Amino acid sequence: MQSISLSRFLAPVVLKFCIIASLSLVVGFAAGALAGWILAAALLSLYVSGFVFALYKTLRWMESNQQTLSLQAPVDEWNNIATLLYRARKLERSVRQELDQSVAQLKQILEQIPNGVVIVDAALNIQWANHTAEKHLGIDVERDIGLRLTNLAREPEFIKALLAPGNMPNCRITLAGSGLTLQVQSLTFSSDQFLIFTRDVSETERVDVMRRDFIANVSHELRTPLTVLVGFLELASPSQPLSPEHLLLMRAEALRMQRLIEDLLTLSRLEVSHSLGQENIVELQSLAQRALSQAQAISAGKHIFSTNLQALKILGAEHEIESALSNLIINAVRYTPEGGRISIEMLQLEEGVEINVTDSGVGIAPEHIARLTERFYRVDKSRSRETGGTGLGLAIVKHVMQRHQGQLLIHSTLGQGSRFTLFFPRQRMKIEG
Repeated sequence: MQSISLSRFLAPVVLKFCIIASLSLVVGFAAGALAGWILAAALLSLYVSGFVFALYKTLRWMESNQQTLSLQAPVDEWNNIATLLYRARKLERSVRQELDQSVAQLKQILEQIPNGVVIVDAALNIQWANHTAEKHLGIDVERDIGLRLTNLAREPEFIKALLAPGNMPNCRITLAGSGLTLQVQSLTFSSDQFLIFTRDVSETERVDVMRRDFIANVSHELRTPLTVLVGFLELASPSQPLSPEHLLLMRAEALRMQRLIEDLLTLSRLEVSHSLGQENIVELQSLAQRALSQAQAISAGKHIFSTNLQALKILGAEHEIESALSNLIINAVRYTPEGGRISIEMLQLEEGVEINVTDSGVGIAPEHIARLTERFYRVDKSRSRETGGTGLGLAIVKHVMQRHQGQLLIHSTLGQGSRFTLFFPRQRMKIEG
């Protein structure tokens, strides 16, 4: 931007004062001193009035939002000053527009990131937050802007971390209302502003808990039969061999470990591989009859079975579907008292195919149903071990159904029985003709 030097501005001013003084002297010599002073005062008044008028118009322009300045001041020198002010105003507007665009772009970027971002001042009053932070902390920027963050998010650990001097290291808090587990960190943004970042780690926390529980459960499940085997082996000696009863018990514990390891390997394979690969036509009627025969062998005539099977066919992995159905029928045998009823029914619906396994067993309380497909989750731990369950059967069934785009549906009433449903969607149905 061009500048006008002080000498360039003062030169015409001095020249005009000299002209006024000269005219006043000439008039003073010709018409008297009084006339000269009157002329000088009049000319100076006009000149100063021009400055005041130009200053007034410039101030009005600066207070308004007008883009252009039409001054047309009677004083040329002030026009030079007005030109400088106009250029400065124009530059300011340009810089402000660029700054507003940069701020808007930054806010758009912060809105797109999956983490929450909150800007607070030195007193922890909210200045801005993205939508993710609003969900994480239960705040509303339009409503809560200017309010102290600690008055809205009241978790003691969160408040303690925010009030600590310096940058807040990563800390985890669990919100009482939403149950979310958040990882929170704050960084100094400027001398009087702080950035607070929040990240939802609820799923990570849940997986960590499941992994710890899984390791603890596997260790416990393997330790129990191993303790039995080692104990009997320590008792055995050439002079005192083990009795047939001890050998049968050792065999049962060894088979229990074998089933557990086989189920672990099956579950691991299902979790790692999400695609079925090659799919075949599966005849559900013959598959269900095979699964029923296995369950009847385990039941040994202690239960009453009924079936309503249809010649239905679907596309899928036959061995996986048979494993899932066998798990459901064998579970029904294990948890249904002697003399109870177990039924297997197939239904072809407009939406797909259902296979229902219904029993008149002990039933399941509502608070347990949502967790039945978790690994090693048992409603009655002692009864599960007595019946020979590994605690992995329903987890395997769930993964099999997910790989077939289907669902495992569970309905149960405590003390009356349960119904487990394998639902295969219509796209897996194989309709003849």
